Amino acid sequence: MMKHIISLSLSLIFFSFLFLSCTTEVTLTVKADDSVDIQFEGGAGAAFTKMISSAAGASGVASGSDLLIDADTVSYELAKAGFSAVKVNQKKGGAVNISMNDKKQSSYIFTSGIIKSQKGKLAAAISRKSLEDFYTSADEQTRMTLDLFLAPVFNSEEMSEEEYLEMVGSFYGSAAAKEVGESLVTINLISKDGSKQILKYPLSQIFCGNF
Repeated sequence: MMKHIISLSLSLIFFSFLFLSCTTEVTLTVKADDSVDIQFEGGAGAAFTKMISSAAGASGVASGSDLLIDADTVSYELAKAGFSAVKVNQKKGGAVNISMNDKKQSSYIFTSGIIKSQKGKLAAAISRKSLEDFYTSADEQTRMTLDLFLAPVFNSEEMSEEEYLEMVGSFYGSAAAKEVGESLVTINLISKDGSKQILKYPLSQIFCGNF
């Protein structure tokens, strides 16, 4: 039982660290067979990581840039979500990357409408509605992680980014709120013809659904 709890906590920390970190870059590439290769790279600040490890109840399991990763648990969760060829790696200093493939564009990245693909051309359609659909259709692990961030968009609330960061600060402290406020998500979309689109969004804008 204890091993299961630790694995769950490590997995929660990983998803937070990778998908919702202070420096996150996501690259989606359409291959010749219309499958989509996905590359994630992320690295979190000390306060941000401490916030998640504490909220996940993993005291003593993770510490700043020495964060440990249960690669098998993470791979299992992503496979359940429809991804294949999952590879997880943590670099020295705490940076994490992951590569995987969505063979039939059947994962919640596509079913939610956040990313669309038509005739090999990728496009982002990030809106309050698609973010809500992403949350609803995501696996339990991802939803649990997103819940830690108290994001208004996933709770049918409307809030300014300033109000949201103030709330995060009241729960997790000013240092964590500052790191969340400075977080930027970069999305690279590479279509089958090789054309590329680069999108950048503040994490607070995404969590507030202000589009």
